[in-house]
Amino acid sequence: MNILFSPLGGTDPISENNFYDGSMLHICRHYDIDKVYLYMTKEIYEKHEKDDRYRFFINKLAEQKNKEIESVIIADKERDNVQEYDPFLFKFEEEINNIINELNDDDNFFINISSGTPAMKNALVILQDLNEYNCKFIQVSTPIKKMNEHTHGKVLELELMWEMNMELEKEGNNRCVESKCPSLSRLRKEEIIKKHIDEYDYRAALSVARDMEKNSTKNYIDELLRAVNRYNLNMKKVDNEYKKEGFDITPVKAGDARKLFEYALWLNIKVKREEYIDFVRGITPIVVELFEVVLKGRGKLDINKYCTLNGYKVRVWDTGKIAKNIQGKDTSIKDIVNKEYKIKHSDKDKVEEFRFGIIYSEALLYLIKNLIDDEVLFDIASNIRTVEEKVRNLAAHDIVALDSNDIKNRTGFTPVQIMDKIKKLFNYTNFGIKPEYWDSYDDMNKELKRRISEHREETTSC
Repeated sequence: MNILFSPLGGTDPISENNFYDGSMLHICRHYDIDKVYLYMTKEIYEKHEKDDRYRFFINKLAEQKNKEIESVIIADKERDNVQEYDPFLFKFEEEINNIINELNDDDNFFINISSGTPAMKNALVILQDLNEYNCKFIQVSTPIKKMNEHTHGKVLELELMWEMNMELEKEGNNRCVESKCPSLSRLRKEEIIKKHIDEYDYRAALSVARDMEKNSTKNYIDELLRAVNRYNLNMKKVDNEYKKEGFDITPVKAGDARKLFEYALWLNIKVKREEYIDFVRGITPIVVELFEVVLKGRGKLDINKYCTLNGYKVRVWDTGKIAKNIQGKDTSIKDIVNKEYKIKHSDKDKVEEFRFGIIYSEALLYLIKNLIDDEVLFDIASNIRTVEEKVRNLAAHDIVALDSNDIKNRTGFTPVQIMDKIKKLFNYTNFGIKPEYWDSYDDMNKELKRRISEHREETTSC
């Protein structure tokens, strides 16, 4: 059913000046209303008692449409101060809630915001803002495109007024406009979502969006979910949830390259959010993998050929393989690492050999130094390794608070400088990382916010 709630004003049901439909009747005509709730103040109810004009014209329209239109009178017979909106606010809320509670799932609910006094119209708009009703607010423009005249001459007979109705033709001009002005509540929530997006807090943004009316978020909520999964490094879900109307949020597509680059972007966000403990804890995995990638690409050394898995399925050095000469070299991994390890600890009275176990960045750094002739690369890798060594264990094993100054005091570098070195290390891979790729999260944020604003513009007519 199509159901209408309508206050009544001076030009309802038909204007006695121009004989066009008043707003209530016009909505009934063009929205094929099946049931209309007629709110009447003291003055309107007195007119109703005099000649039953409102139901008379509704019934005439029903005859014209060859259907029935049920009329329900809401008589607020004591309401005579029609310019104060507070009383209407509470009365309308009560009546509208009663109607909504009786609606079926397939019913369509409409509210007329063109009839009645300014106080009535304001009360309805405020209620929509507060309650976000799942309905359509209908405005009806005047037939002469200016303010209606409300002064009335001699009242014509109702039958004559119907016959003189300028809109008896079924194909008459539809002056109804669905008011798409979003509620202040929705606008506030959209601004909150944008704020969360700016702060890279996609889970919080999604949580707010999911509490909103589905139609108001359809332009961006799926992409917001993809942003959550991207931040969670779940690339499989990112790809599976891609839709035709979506947008590409990950610039790097290849397996290992994508995995490492997205992880680096995640670290970069940790720096931007000043979540430094997560940042330093997250350095070790990417340092080890980047060192391996660089060794394989620049040093022609594939670490995986010199490893085995222990009982916990963790890679460890294969003591037999690392003792053999590297192909094309007259030295072994064991010799290189032990030599560099002893040099580093030469100040000690007695230096034991390096303990080969799980693959860590220290041994990989020694190999980079000896197998790749690039002082700049070694300087970058050495600085990153120093950072990892000096702050990783502290953050991993102690309950501490770290700020940018703490990290700089311990390592000589700020988190931003450390992140810049990690970015530079990517230049020594064959991943083809372009400088603009590092802005891909910000590009994603801009597109998400653009979609929010675009949908607002599409659904706004006020």
